[in-house]
Amino acid sequence: MSGMAWRWPQPARTLPTDRMAASASTQPVRLILQVLRPAALALLVVVALFLFGVSRYLHSVEVRRTEAFAQHAVAMWQHLREQQLGQLRLLSTNLTSDPLIAQAMREADVPRLQALIRERFASLRQSHGVSHGYFIDPQRQVLLRAHDPGHRGDLIERRTLLDAMSTGKPVSGMELGSLSTFTLRHVQPWFVDGVLIGYLELGSDADWFIHELKRLLKQDMALLIDKRHTSEARYKAGQRVFHLPGQWGGDAQVVVLGQTLPHLPGGLLPAWRELALQGAGGVMDLSDASQAWSVAVRPLTDHGGRELASLAVLRDVAAERAEEAHQRLNLAAAGTAVVALLMCVLFLRVRAAEDWIRQSDAALRLAAAAFESQEGIMVLDERGAILRVNQAFTDITGYSFDDVREKRLDALRAPDCPAPLTAHIQQQLRQHGHWLGDVRSQRRQGQTFDARLSLTLVRGQGREPSLCVGSFSDVTEHKAAEARIEQLAFFDTLTGLPNRRLLQDQLQQVLVACRQQGQTGAVLLIDLDDFKTLNDTLGHDMGDLLLQHMTARLQTCLGEQDTLARWGGDEFVVVMQGLSPVRAEAEGQARSLAARCLGLLSQSCDLAGQEYHTSCSIGVTLFGAAIPLSLDELMRQADLAMSEAKQAGRHTLRFFDPEMQAALNRRAALEADMRRSLQREEFRLHYQPQVDATGCIFGAEALVRWPHPERGMISPAEFIPVAEHAGLILPLGEWVLETACRQLVAWAREPGLAHLTVSVNVSVRQFRLPDFVDMVLGVLARTGANPHRLKLELTESVLIDDMEAVIERMGTLKGHGVGFSLDDFGTGYSSLAYLKRLPLDQLKIDQSFVRHVLNDPHDASIARTVVALADAMGLAVIAEGVETEAQRDFLQQHGCRCYQGYLFGRPMSPAAFAQCVQG
Repeated sequence: MSGMAWRWPQPARTLPTDRMAASASTQPVRLILQVLRPAALALLVVVALFLFGVSRYLHSVEVRRTEAFAQHAVAMWQHLREQQLGQLRLLSTNLTSDPLIAQAMREADVPRLQALIRERFASLRQSHGVSHGYFIDPQRQVLLRAHDPGHRGDLIERRTLLDAMSTGKPVSGMELGSLSTFTLRHVQPWFVDGVLIGYLELGSDADWFIHELKRLLKQDMALLIDKRHTSEARYKAGQRVFHLPGQWGGDAQVVVLGQTLPHLPGGLLPAWRELALQGAGGVMDLSDASQAWSVAVRPLTDHGGRELASLAVLRDVAAERAEEAHQRLNLAAAGTAVVALLMCVLFLRVRAAEDWIRQSDAALRLAAAAFESQEGIMVLDERGAILRVNQAFTDITGYSFDDVREKRLDALRAPDCPAPLTAHIQQQLRQHGHWLGDVRSQRRQGQTFDARLSLTLVRGQGREPSLCVGSFSDVTEHKAAEARIEQLAFFDTLTGLPNRRLLQDQLQQVLVACRQQGQTGAVLLIDLDDFKTLNDTLGHDMGDLLLQHMTARLQTCLGEQDTLARWGGDEFVVVMQGLSPVRAEAEGQARSLAARCLGLLSQSCDLAGQEYHTSCSIGVTLFGAAIPLSLDELMRQADLAMSEAKQAGRHTLRFFDPEMQAALNRRAALEADMRRSLQREEFRLHYQPQVDATGCIFGAEALVRWPHPERGMISPAEFIPVAEHAGLILPLGEWVLETACRQLVAWAREPGLAHLTVSVNVSVRQFRLPDFVDMVLGVLARTGANPHRLKLELTESVLIDDMEAVIERMGTLKGHGVGFSLDDFGTGYSSLAYLKRLPLDQLKIDQSFVRHVLNDPHDASIARTVVALADAMGLAVIAEGVETEAQRDFLQQHGCRCYQGYLFGRPMSPAAFAQCVQG
């Protein structure tokens, strides 16, 4: 960007001002350092001393609380010991008073002792905490260990036993046993008739005591003993016998006999050892990464008064210390607030300078952060030369600052970037002071990329431009993504053609252009025939491949001004422009293109090695200045024309004819009228007589009539097809069936009409309903009609699909008494193989055969054949459309005995029909 039209002030002129500002900025800093630093140090010392005193006070409170817990624990230990000793004495007395156990003890019958004591000892262990029991003969030999029956025969050396032997009296108390277990024991000498038969010993281990203490005091406990009082072999043996988790090597001088914690705090054992060597208890502080403990140790004595163990009370004081820390923090905050209040006046005097420094620092940090952003930033002088760049500039372009220093911005312009763009940028900067846009740039390695560049002039105090700051980012991927999004939004991914959205936009523009320029165009809507069959048989992959083949063929048919798009599914649209303004010539041009499309698309194609033939149907409509149409109207006309081509047999084309729209409108209006008439019950049911050979009326066919309130009587030939197409035949058919059944009930009340039957026509769609049988039976139940008086007339088209289901439904209704007649026999697709399986009652000769039965030998032959077939199959036969005596005589002569037609009466109202029967 050369020739920049602004002048820059010389940097040297601003240098003294900068120095003065820098010098002034240091004065508040010196003031803050000289005044606030000593005050801050004094405040720190005061707060530290205050917190130290508070900490010592809180620690003394914690120590006293721990000692109180320890004293309580020892007192509770003594209480539990006396209580448990009383229970052991009572239990021993109960056992020695048992004559069976005494007899087994006297005879040294170990198996019998095992049998007698097994269940009792288990109960004592569960209910009284008894951990072990012994039966000892007078020579101190163990006859039976109640807790370990398999181990017996050794000599007992415990002090309690020796004292009981020497005194001949019961002895009890705490004792460190031969297996290094600190246990409460009671030894009972056992005399029977004044003769010593042995000793009974019951005991509870200390582990039970410490867990009971934890339960009562809510504190954790540990039982410790010096290794001088035991040995490793005895200790491990005792731990195995009583299944205790002891570890001999945990500390060099200490053994843990029991604990309520899974893992004791580290440092407990060495600290206790130091206290034990001093011969006094105390309180220890233990902590690790997550917990803090206050531990008090109290000595425990055996039954002889010797200190053999220590009870450690472990208080988890993590929560207390957290609360204490919170209190200290609050006190520190309060003290700080008091001291800070004294400094408030001084702080207010230096606040202005501090704010100024803070704002300046923030501005500098903000500028530095903004400059080192992820966007490339450069500072330009008045000539467009680069004065400064950031790291992002180097990352994006590959140029370092040394590479572009003092170089013009034009050095970054790509060869394909137009030069007029540079002149435009300069003009925008002169007029507005800023510019934003996309340019093509070039990296150091030679690759080009799209850059979104923003240039802004920086003005000095005189509002004159002093510098230009530019920022840019690489938007190559962004532009590629935009192009991809546009491709997905406006083009079909399978064929690459414009999609419906893009075609609508383009077609709207074409319509406007044609109206303004007086041109004519055409729209061809092309639909592939039987495309669904291809998808269902060969798969959707083959369907996609066929669409791609058809796209390629259609593109070869188009002219320069023609547009091809995929409308959706298997439909394509061709928009032709520049056609002749003469309608006939324009139709010829459109017809020529449509014919070429028909020919090309009907040729076989190779679908992954399979030869496939298809065809298409094309609807064509014209537009232009002489034919003003909206976009929706235009596509609707093309769709109507295409539908007409489909109905005409496919593989053809049709031009839109206004009569198509008129017929569609008439059908839509008729459909709407039918819906309203069904809701208002405007339909009427008429009955045409059915007579036998004697002329007597034995039944009637129910025929629906529609007396339109505005158009008068509408023929069934007109509204029945509309009802079939719109799905209204289902409610209409149900109404006809229910009305006919109610009429049967009404006739059944009159003697002269009770013998009548009614035939009701059933449509194919109605019969194929899954609940058709339930619907018929429901109507019969609601109306109370006699099912033997109801006959359903089916056409041969019912028999085309799913014959087994047809037979099953007919059989079900037949079982309830409903009769069946096959209507229009001989005009459809009847198969004699199927006919013999159907539960029919009657065949009906179609009126097309009866009409010419006298003068057409083929119709006469068909009529005779139907009569003979019915007779052979045991079915009744009736001829419809009988209008002359001669026709009746012919049919009667060849065996037909039932008739229906104008000769006997037209369809009439129920009242007129009843009068006809009775009169």
